[in-house]
Parts: sequence; structure tokens; C-alpha cells
Amino acid sequence: MAVTEHWEVSEAKIRELSAQSDALGPGQRHRIEYVHLRNLARAGSQEAALEGIGALLREDLAPALRLRVYTTGISIAANVEDWPLAFGWLSEGLSSLSEAPAESPRLLGAASYLHTLVGETGKARELALQALAVIEAGDDARALCHAFADVALAEDHAGNFGEALAWRNRQIGACTRAGDLIFIANGKYGVGKMLAAQGRHAEALGWARQALSEFEAAGFMAGVWSARLVLADSLIALDQGLDEAEALLADTLGYYRAQESHRAIAETRHLFARLAERRGDPDAALAHLKLAVSATGDAEREAHERRLAYLQVEFDTRLKEQQIALLEAERELAALHAEAAGRRQLLLWAGMSALLLTAILLALLLRHTRRERRRYRWQSEHDSLTGLYNYQQVRRRGEAAFAAARDRGRPFTAIVADIDRFKQVNDRYGHAAGDEALRALGAWIGAVVGERGIAGRSGGDEFTILLEADAAEAEALLQRLRDRIGPITVFGRTFRIDLSTGVCQHDGRAATLEHLIHEADLALYRAKHEGRGRIVRTGAAGGSRGGLVVVGSGIQFGRHASERCMSEIREAEVVFCLVDPVALGMIRAFRPDAVNLGEHYAEGKDRRATYREIDAAIMAEVRAGKRVCAVFYGHPGVFADVPHAVLRKARAEGIPARMEPGISAEACLYADLGIDPGQRGVQSMEATHFLVYERQLDAAGLVLLWQVALSGDLSCTRVHAERAGLQALVDRLLRWYPPDHEVILYEAARLPIEEPRSDRLPLGELPTARYEEYTTLVIPPLGELCRAPASAAGHVILSGP
Repeated sequence: MAVTEHWEVSEAKIRELSAQSDALGPGQRHRIEYVHLRNLARAGSQEAALEGIGALLREDLAPALRLRVYTTGISIAANVEDWPLAFGWLSEGLSSLSEAPAESPRLLGAASYLHTLVGETGKARELALQALAVIEAGDDARALCHAFADVALAEDHAGNFGEALAWRNRQIGACTRAGDLIFIANGKYGVGKMLAAQGRHAEALGWARQALSEFEAAGFMAGVWSARLVLADSLIALDQGLDEAEALLADTLGYYRAQESHRAIAETRHLFARLAERRGDPDAALAHLKLAVSATGDAEREAHERRLAYLQVEFDTRLKEQQIALLEAERELAALHAEAAGRRQLLLWAGMSALLLTAILLALLLRHTRRERRRYRWQSEHDSLTGLYNYQQVRRRGEAAFAAARDRGRPFTAIVADIDRFKQVNDRYGHAAGDEALRALGAWIGAVVGERGIAGRSGGDEFTILLEADAAEAEALLQRLRDRIGPITVFGRTFRIDLSTGVCQHDGRAATLEHLIHEADLALYRAKHEGRGRIVRTGAAGGSRGGLVVVGSGIQFGRHASERCMSEIREAEVVFCLVDPVALGMIRAFRPDAVNLGEHYAEGKDRRATYREIDAAIMAEVRAGKRVCAVFYGHPGVFADVPHAVLRKARAEGIPARMEPGISAEACLYADLGIDPGQRGVQSMEATHFLVYERQLDAAGLVLLWQVALSGDLSCTRVHAERAGLQALVDRLLRWYPPDHEVILYEAARLPIEEPRSDRLPLGELPTARYEEYTTLVIPPLGELCRAPASAAGHVILSGP
């Protein structure tokens, strides 16, 4: 109501002054018109205000007023999302900065904000710092408060959270001195947001509550909703006040929906997903993630429109600069023509030569561009080491060739080959030798296959060949390939390679190319199992003999699951899953029949009994002659009882069974913590195993203790940490380490939107820390390495190769 009254009083004064327009000078009339247009915008008539500002800018305005009109017009245009107009006026205003230095900070602040919106964070920071330099030369405390906020916003969007935090603290001090309540709250909100971005959620919580309270007191609702998001984020991360977080998010989502603020909607949905996962509701988490992806798409389309408007204005500005430069050149040419008519012919020839040179340069540039385009396309379709097609191109071209062969009733055969004992080549002769072996084999395959088929490198030392031919022709081609394989010499050392190959001809019953290649891959596995260096042929019938493959989903299924893993899941007749809820949801999106082995677990139930039930469920399908794929969390062979047990049983019964590796939590640990186990060595064991058995630790090396929350649990029924077991673990570790030795509690991030946990604390405080069932204890090395005695070292040297 106060804003409305102020606007009405202001408009009354404007009408009173307008009645005396004849007695006013041009400058006074312009200022009155500017205030009137600004009031129109505040009253909600933003389109009318924009039209009036456009007309006002065509007048002969004083430089300071012109910059002020530009700043206001840019702000209104951005509010109504007329980005071409906003960036157009910004370009014009920036070209006039030198005419009114005192007014430049406002326009520079608006410019910094717009450049932040289009992702030009470096330019945004430069403009904000330029405005700050002008303001610091004066004594305007309120302007200094706003300038610090502009710099902090630019650093925030650039991802420089530490720098943004420092600028936010400076903003709070300046705004406090200026008495600007909204920007004080804005600074505290910024501090909370930056602390949360750095994982310091306990500190962020207090700042967010302060900002929320002060925004509410100031009646600044846009700030209220932003502060609510930071507050909810920290509550969820700290696993406390989840009901409060849900209430905050529900109200905030409703507000942003009404505002159609898609970026904020996506952020709110992501927080809902994290909240649902905290509460053990994977279906709700997955639903919120899908809605977050949709909102992110809408936000990216809006950002694309802003970016497009910015680039168009940049292009137009440069075009105008070029046109101005051209006009200036023409004016100079005319002057020279008037001064020296005799040189006209020379200048004409110079101009023609320049045009000819430009045409030649353009032609050369176009030719170079076409050549580069062909090169980039070739690189995108081919493997850089062998020159053959890459995995994606083999599949894309193969799909078309397979469909065409099927339509014409022609035979079609898939070949999968790899180098026998390729790891030994790398280990014995070095990776350069391995690369040369792959290069040479790629050349031999390319020469033999030629235009008769499609050949590519599938990954590692595995190659795929697709032919419109029957299996006999394929085997003849492979024999020609084997005849071509010769010795390979690298750095003066010569070695030979051999191939194992699997061949599968389409017999009319393979539904997809993926199925055909999968059958050839199984034949390759048989070739390896039967002694290597041979060709094994199989047929792609509607089903195949039973077998078991165990694969790893990795820690984050969407990032870590390999193409081989995905293929095995798609092609199996029966799929079993023991993975996290999000991975299970993603697998069931394309294999709705996947069996959830997690249902065998129960509170207080002995895990050994659960393992045997899972064994039995998997082996029942394997013994029924079905192709079974069992998917396990992380790496299926690391800290895993069931995968090794079912593989042993299947192989003992003569059933083909194998394991495909996956990304383990240990691999993520090395990446997230920046630890190289090759520096000091590593001891890795389960925490209860360490307590039960008399194990000796090497304190000079890295030590990893897994499932530390279950320390001392011999019943195999506990799922939560108990202080007594943790204290026993600490007491045992004090044999080698002092109580103040810094250790790390590590948890790998299970979703792309999560951050890994890496809490550092003294060893003696472990019993009071927070634990999940999968928390890992990382004990960094203590002290320096000690060299072996000289006699021992000499013995090692003498007994070496």
C-alpha cells in the first residue's frame, strides 16, 4: 500500500509539472518524462513503459540522464524477457559510458547481471569489478553495497565458491553500513548458499535461517523463497528436520510454478528427490528426478533464447563497427580522391586487388573449413588408434546393413575377435607395444575386410566385423586375416599376436543386431575357454544354451555401467538385481521383469541366510537352462559373497559362467580423495575381520577398513553402528596410531546430484561420528617410509632379473 501511495503522489506531482511544460526547459521535461515512465513500470504497465523509453532515447538527452534511462529500460526489458531489446540497449549504453562516468556503475551493474544470465561469467566479473572501481573512488555506501553483491553473483555463477563467499562477507559489511536491509539479507543468503555448495551444511543452516528471517521482515518475497531452498538443502544434507524441509519445499515449489521459474523448479525437484531417498522412497525419488530433468530442459531452452539474443546483439554490434570502419575508409578514400585525382587509378587497382585477395582468402577459408569438417567427421566416426570405425558407428551402420540383408533374404554374419593374452603384451613389452599391436591388427583387418563389410574396434583389444555373407565365408575371411598377421617390432623387441574369434550367422530368428553380436561374443568366450587361438561358430537361434554372467552396476549406474553390462542385461532371459533403489529403477525402465534380490533382506535376519537364499534363487534359473544375468552393486567381485559362490557352483556343474568387472567404491575413493595407492601401498580389509583376527598394520602405508559401522558384528544381523564396536575398533587401532591422528570417513556419491562424503576427524572421535552401513574408514599413512638395510637392498638387486 505504501508503494502505491508513493507512486500516486509522484504521478500527481508529474501532472502538476506537466501543466507548466511551457515554462520548463528540455532537460527538465526529459527528467519528468523519465520519472513518469519509471512509475508506469512499477505500476505494472511495463510494455507501455518500454515504448515510452524507446521514444525518450530518440530525444537529445543529457549524457547522465541517457545512461540512467538505458539502465532502467534494460531492467524493464529483462523483467518482461525481451532479451533482444535488453541486450540492444545495453550495447548502446556501454558505448556511451565515457560521457557520464558518475552514472556508469549502475549501467555496469546491469551489464554484469545480464552477462551472468547468458553464461558469460568472465565478462560479468570484469564489468562488476569495473563498476566497483568507480564506486570505491567515491563515498556512496549504498552503491558500494550493491557493487559487492554484483561481484559475488558473478563469482557464484562461475563456480568460484570460495571467492564468492569472501565477496558476500564484504557485501554484508558494506550493506550494514549503508542500512540496506534487503541487501544485508541477500548477503547472508549468499554466504549460506556458498557454504552449502562447499558441503559445510551445518554452518550454512544458520546463515540461511538468518537470511530467511530478515527477508521476511523486509517483505522481500523473492529472497524468502531463495533462502528457503538453501535451508531445505542443508536440512536434507544433515539428515535433520526432514518434515520442515518438506514443508519448505512444498511452498517453494508452488511459488516457482506460479512464477514459471523453471531453473528454480528443477532445483526444488532435485531437493525433493534427495529428501525421498533419505526417507527410503526410491520410486518418489525417481519421479522427482524425472520432473527435475523436464524443468531443467525448459530452463535450458530459456537460457538458449537469452544466449541467442545476446549473440545476435554482439553480431549486430560488430557488424555496425565494421560498417562504421568501412564508411570511414570510404570517407578517407574520397578525401584522397579529391586531393590527388591522378592517383585515382592506382587506388582503384588497389581496391580491386584487395577484393580479389579477399575472394581468394574466402575461397581458401571455405576449402579449409570443408577439409576440417571432413576431418572432424572422420574422427567422430573412427577409432583414433586403429583407423577402423568406432563402437557407435559399427552399431549404426550395422543396424542398416542387418535390416537390408534381412529384407533381401541375404545371409548376415557377426564376428567378434580379440587378442589372446593382450595384457601380457602390455606387461612384457610396454603399452607402446600394445598400441602398436592394435594399430597393426586394425590395418590387417581393414585390408582383409575392405568394402565387403563393416569393421570396427569395440573397445580395448576387442574388434567387431559385420558381413553380408554366411559363416563359411566369414571363416574364410578370418583365415586370410590370420595369414596376414606377422611379427611386430617395437623399440627393437619383436613379438607375435594371435586371435580368438566368435562367429554367428543370422538364421532368421535373431530379433536384433545386438542379439546377433551378443551370440558371437558368447562364441568368443567359448573360444577363450577352450584354449584360445581358434574360431568358434554358433547360430543365433531364438534362445541359446543356458549360462550365467555376473556384472557390476558401479556406484552410480547411469555413469559407471559399461556397454557390456547394459548388453548383458538386455539380452539375458532372467535378470537378478542387488543394487541401490535408483539403479533398480533405471534397470526396470528397460527390463521391467528384473528380480529385486534386496527383498531377501530383513531386519534382524542373519545375512548368511539371506546369501544362501539368493544363491538358490539364481542357481534355480541357471540350472533350468536359462541365460541369467546377475547385477550387483559396485564391482561384483569385491566384498561380495554371492557372486563368487554362484560362479563356483555353475562352473562345477559345467555351466558357462563368468564375471564382468565394475566400478568399485575403492576406485571412487581414490578418485574423490585424490589418493594414489602406488605412493605408499595400501592394506584393505573388512573392519570386523580386522578385529577378529590378529592382523598387523603397516602404519607407513594407506589403510582402508570397510563396513566400519558393523565393527564387531559376528551375528551378521546388525545394520546400524554401535558405539561399543566402534570403541573396540579405536582401541585396537591405538596400537599403531595416536588418538589425534586424522582419519577420513568416506562415502561414495550414489547419484550425480550428490557429493561424496569425506569427513576428517581425529581417530579418538570415531565412536561419536555419524555412520551409514557403507561408510569406509580411511587411515592416511603415519610417519615417513624407512629404507631397507643396505645388505637387504643389495640382495634384492643381486637377485633381480
